[in-house]
Amino acid sequence: MSGFAPGLPIAIVADDEDLGRLLLAEAAVAAGLRPLVFDNGSEALAAALANEAAIVLLDVEMPGLDGFAACERIRAAKGSSLPIVMVTGLDDEAAVNRAFEAGATDFISKPVNWSLLPHRLAYILRNADREAKILTLIEAIPDALWVVSPRGELRWSKNARSTASTPGEPAHDLAELDSAVPRERFDDVLNAVKLTAGDARPRTLELRDVGPADEHRSSELRFSRCDGGDVLIVRQDTSERMAAARHIERLAFYDTLTGLPNRQHGTEAAARFVDLANAKSEGVAFSYVDLNGFKRINDTFGHSVGDTVLQRVAGVLTSVLAAFDSLETPVFLARLGGDEFVVIVRHPHARATAVRIAMAICAALEVPIAYDTLEFIATPSIGIAVYPEDGRDVETLLKHADTAMYQAKINGGPKVIAYNAAMSARLRDTLDLETRLRRALRDNALDIRYQPKFRLRDGKLVGAEALVRWCDADLGEVSPNRFIPVAEESGLIVDIGAWILRAVCAQLRVWQDAGIAIPIAVNVSGKELLFGDPARVIKAETERAGIDPSLIEAEITESVFVTDATAGRSSVDRIRRLGCRIALDDFGTGYSSLSYLTRFPPDRLKIDRSFIQNVDRSDSDGAIVKAIMSLAKTLNLLVTAEGIERAGQLQWLNACGCDEAQGYLLARPLSCHDIEAQFMRAQPILPAEQPAHQPRRA
Repeated sequence: MSGFAPGLPIAIVADDEDLGRLLLAEAAVAAGLRPLVFDNGSEALAAALANEAAIVLLDVEMPGLDGFAACERIRAAKGSSLPIVMVTGLDDEAAVNRAFEAGATDFISKPVNWSLLPHRLAYILRNADREAKILTLIEAIPDALWVVSPRGELRWSKNARSTASTPGEPAHDLAELDSAVPRERFDDVLNAVKLTAGDARPRTLELRDVGPADEHRSSELRFSRCDGGDVLIVRQDTSERMAAARHIERLAFYDTLTGLPNRQHGTEAAARFVDLANAKSEGVAFSYVDLNGFKRINDTFGHSVGDTVLQRVAGVLTSVLAAFDSLETPVFLARLGGDEFVVIVRHPHARATAVRIAMAICAALEVPIAYDTLEFIATPSIGIAVYPEDGRDVETLLKHADTAMYQAKINGGPKVIAYNAAMSARLRDTLDLETRLRRALRDNALDIRYQPKFRLRDGKLVGAEALVRWCDADLGEVSPNRFIPVAEESGLIVDIGAWILRAVCAQLRVWQDAGIAIPIAVNVSGKELLFGDPARVIKAETERAGIDPSLIEAEITESVFVTDATAGRSSVDRIRRLGCRIALDDFGTGYSSLSYLTRFPPDRLKIDRSFIQNVDRSDSDGAIVKAIMSLAKTLNLLVTAEGIERAGQLQWLNACGCDEAQGYLLARPLSCHDIEAQFMRAQPILPAEQPAHQPRRA
């Protein structure tokens, strides 16, 4: 044995005949092996257990432990990869079958062709090496494999837990397949095996189950026929792939912020709703929901706060709709983008159902949304369009619902409006007016009129209010009541406000050079305060014109402070610090309260014309105006009455001690040249006279 190189593969040889052992050993040497030779099965078994042999050659008939028994024990200990060759003189089928049942790889019948035996051994070794590599490759594959007979008997298996290579019982009785296939799907598996064995067509079977931790698992069984008619079953775990697919689907069809269906998903769902409604002769209502003033939250507090508000709103909408959703009344909610949502409902009485849902949404969103120490009220504007009356396709219905929502937003009245055909015409007119207004602003085609204000105790001019006017080449004179709301809604009001300030400051400079100094009041809208920076504009324009900012008075409506008290007060304070006066316009028509007057103290209260109209004829209106004047006197504020059109009004106000007045009875809005000619040249003011009492300062 010492003449063999230690690195040669080992061949274990066992035969009780001397000649047989010698010839088997020589054949092993000729095949490039180092033989370990034994005359009995027991020693051969011990050697196989103690060494990593490349092949085992066993004679069948040996004293003590025969070849069959030795083969069976070696196979049990070494697994399926070690080739074991049985050498037998028994040439009957029973002996051959017994050899294979014991785990033999091959057999050699006596008398042996000794010259060909080395080639036979080399072939067996190459085969074993190839099978070993295949087994290694199979073991590296994460998928589970089974080879099953057409009757469902297991021939061979490799799964995630163990490897088997002996025939087994029918697949549905095996624990290893039981762990891979839910029992309720066994019949499907066996049917696929039978069909594949019969027609050789590949098949797949999708499986779904829930794991021990309630995680959803999925797998795919692939069936293909092998040579000989057996069926190979490959199980691939598709849980990660399916999870990735679900994730991609969520990205494609769901909003990442709120988790609601997105526009794409909503459009597809809407199409299905319309198709079903058409088949059932029902209606489908599209409710377009937009949050009022949401942009202000983002601009003032940042997008993280805005995102939180949107998530809370989505939760409120989901909760409201859950109370309506049913098989008879299916309801679908989607986020279209930004602060816009759509609610789709199918019902025989879709319009009435949509209105009830919309009113429930409005009521639910009246509850403030809390964020840290802040509270936000996300009031909605909702437009409703109904299939088939308002349109027969999703795109048209969404457009009409959006049109109705826009109408609800600009009306300032009801927050829920159903679409009608006239709205589209009005919207086209509004968009046309907006386009013309933008062009007029760009081309400097707007104009300023000045309405004088007079001190009642002596009738002297004490100031004027600058009012913007617009004459379009095609439309003629356009009423401010028509174009100012369009400017407010479109955001143009911020640019228009800046244009007015520039024009007023330039005119004040002209008058100053002529020896005239008169304060001019300009209206500052809520959007200018919240989205613009009027203080910066006033500072820039007064410096450009070389005039004192105290000649500018900012007229502000009290609703600004209710909408966003913090932002409103900050903007007003910056204006005041420039030296400008603050007038509270249209006082009494909004949300007046003592707290607003003390927290945001103005210099002047302007009593709205609605109270002045019958002040001398109505005891209740008179009482209100007297109360306002008494309050103003207590807070050391000036009072200006608006809308004086009759002598009786003027006499009543003068008798009650009102400070100032303006209105058509006294003077209409005038051009800069007319107000100068009628009131300033005749009685120049150098500088403007101060009121009898000083206005309150913050």
